[in-house]
Amino acid sequence: MNISNRLISTAARQRAAALLKELSLEEKVRQLGCTMLVSEDTDLTAKDLSGGIGEIALLDICEEPEALAARLRDVQQYVMEHSPHRIPALFHCEALGGPVVPHTVLYPNSIGLGATFDTALVRDMANTIRTQMRAMGILHALSPVLDVAKDLRWGRVNETYGGDPTLSAAMSCAFVQGLQGDDLSTGVAATAKHFLGYSQTVGGLNLTRTQADARELREVFAKPFEAAIRKAGIRTVMNSYSEWEGRPVCASRKLLTDLLRSELSFDSLVVSDYRSVQRLLDDILATADDITDAALQCLTAGLDMELPDRLGYADGMTHAFAEGKVDISYLDRAVLRVLTLKFELGLFDEPYPQWQQYHAAAFAPTAAAEQRATRESIVLTKNEGNTLPLTDRSIKLAVIGPGASSLRLLYGGYTQPSMLEMFQVVQDSSAMAGVGDKSAAKPVRKYDLAATDREIHKSRPEAKTIFEALQELYPNCTYTQGCDYLDPTQTDFAAALAAAESADAVILCLSGKNGWGRHCDTGEGNDAASLDLPGAQEELARVVLAANPRTIVTHTDGRPLTSPHIYANAAAILEAFTPGTWGGTELAALIAGIHSPAGCLPLPLPRTAGHEPMFMAEHRGTTGQSFVAGSLNPDGYWQSDFRPLRPFGYGLSYTTFAYEALNLIVDPDGTAEALVTVHNTGSCDGETVVQLYGRDAIATIVRPELELLGFVRITVPQGQRRTVRFRFNLNQMAFPDEYSVWHLEAGRFTISAGPNSADLPLTADYIQPCTREILPEAREYFAEWDVVEE
Repeated sequence: MNISNRLISTAARQRAAALLKELSLEEKVRQLGCTMLVSEDTDLTAKDLSGGIGEIALLDICEEPEALAARLRDVQQYVMEHSPHRIPALFHCEALGGPVVPHTVLYPNSIGLGATFDTALVRDMANTIRTQMRAMGILHALSPVLDVAKDLRWGRVNETYGGDPTLSAAMSCAFVQGLQGDDLSTGVAATAKHFLGYSQTVGGLNLTRTQADARELREVFAKPFEAAIRKAGIRTVMNSYSEWEGRPVCASRKLLTDLLRSELSFDSLVVSDYRSVQRLLDDILATADDITDAALQCLTAGLDMELPDRLGYADGMTHAFAEGKVDISYLDRAVLRVLTLKFELGLFDEPYPQWQQYHAAAFAPTAAAEQRATRESIVLTKNEGNTLPLTDRSIKLAVIGPGASSLRLLYGGYTQPSMLEMFQVVQDSSAMAGVGDKSAAKPVRKYDLAATDREIHKSRPEAKTIFEALQELYPNCTYTQGCDYLDPTQTDFAAALAAAESADAVILCLSGKNGWGRHCDTGEGNDAASLDLPGAQEELARVVLAANPRTIVTHTDGRPLTSPHIYANAAAILEAFTPGTWGGTELAALIAGIHSPAGCLPLPLPRTAGHEPMFMAEHRGTTGQSFVAGSLNPDGYWQSDFRPLRPFGYGLSYTTFAYEALNLIVDPDGTAEALVTVHNTGSCDGETVVQLYGRDAIATIVRPELELLGFVRITVPQGQRRTVRFRFNLNQMAFPDEYSVWHLEAGRFTISAGPNSADLPLTADYIQPCTREILPEAREYFAEWDVVEE
């Protein structure tokens, strides 16, 4: 997966260094700053652009792609005309599953992409995003999110690829490869965020202190970042809002310089998460006297650029350097990184949107690829008695629940529909970190979900609700809402009960809403003290499940369904996360048996919030059988079993697979091959995710129960076999000792293969004859694979 532009261009550095010598002090500081541009900003003289600017943040984007390209051309021309050295600005936007621009590609949120276990799909998606963004002139994406989701209380789980560092590393490298391309002058700079440990905080609350020791930070949370840096050459990194060991991450030399740059070898641009520099002031973290002091702490620690406004990296910083209060080398190194990236992206050679060059290929139809991604992201987590698929199209089907009738509930945060909602429908951006006026009185209004749905219909006319899609397949289909998705007082259980009792089968569509503001239950700033369904949906589920045992549950939200009662009583469960535009269509197709599901859970499912954080690769003695062996209470909690409802990697199909053979070959240098043979023993063709795990039997440092080594999603026709070859290195299971020296220790290693982390029927052992010191930069992060020809 290595790409040709992994190393920073020497020519770009040289051109940047030459330009740096010509810049005034004020010009240098302005290259480290940013300004926001929203749809209402038609008067550029009112923006902070005089003297040039480093970046421009695009948030509220209403224009069609071609109109946006024309607008950004005008903005870029204005910026260059007002820059003494005609330095172009770098435009950025969010792009988790597509640019946040109307009528651009839009895949499921990252958590759904993680459930596909399909790196080729993610790479192809990011390549499409690349060409669309180049056409519009947006050359910096604030994606992907590399945080490892270990606590479902945290509202931003949907932005991650799941709860395993190996899965996240593989997906992240695929995303970066597709987005940055083989030549950065035709690519878009990707941003690894949020460095570091952002997803494991006190109480699962956004922005609070990171609760991870140095080993976990290095081995778990840093792994996806390290892979994206070393294997894919990612060009920008964004800091976490949190603090670790008493220092705000954005001002932590230990993290941003010692770890990120010295140990992980990152040598490009570090940008701030929105207004994180402000968090050092006395109203929050209180580690800086004023905004200039905060900015200088961050700059000297290794934070190069402030987003999305020039608050600290502004005139006060200019004065501090003019007065000699800080060594000018800190400023020069940051500006050099900014200019180098701009040269690498080709901005100085072609500063304007390249609409004519890219638009034809960039905006070719993407519906088939989006549909496939959505289909692959859906996980069948229960299918009692082969309830699914419902092949009889004449049955009387009762569709119940708030998730069935809304388009908005299918989309996650940081997508074009959710941004449209925040800026155009709700018109309150204050819930988004770093955006809006937090002190201003918020408008008092009742949120209108239907208004958002109407706007989505305009920008995504191909989208269908789950009920609309089911109606097309099942003529005898009725809908009853039963309750509101969020308000517990809006219920009609009597109607839901009557509908359930009179139906042959029920599709119970449960959902949360992922985004910003208190009309959402998950998303940035929407952290949870409970993992129960929002509103009265848990109660609705109890009513419906008691009335009709043939109830199929679909669930859409930023975090997965974790209700023990529903898992115990539903006939079947389809977990769809935030599937997006094609969510309704593909859920209906899976229910009808048009396709067979093959998604897998990218994280284990806890039974309650009290089980959090929960992690597949947890240390021995903390989970699994090693906990049972050493515990006074083998169930864990006296109120409930500590084992997950479903393990990491779990997912069912409409066919069955037998794992028949594992052949392991290990060379003296640790290079290894594992050949795994899978047989489709069921009644239809199907896809499956073959998963490879490793275990260091005895070690001087307590190790994980299991470590994911690699995975591959393959199609196996009915009755046929496929043999997959994984190529990996045992150094994937190396670890640092007490003195931070990495070793692969002598002893027994067990390699296992199977359909999920709790079902590994194939095993093979290898005895490592001697302990070997491993250079961190020589480690592998995930297995490569191919299908062996029969």
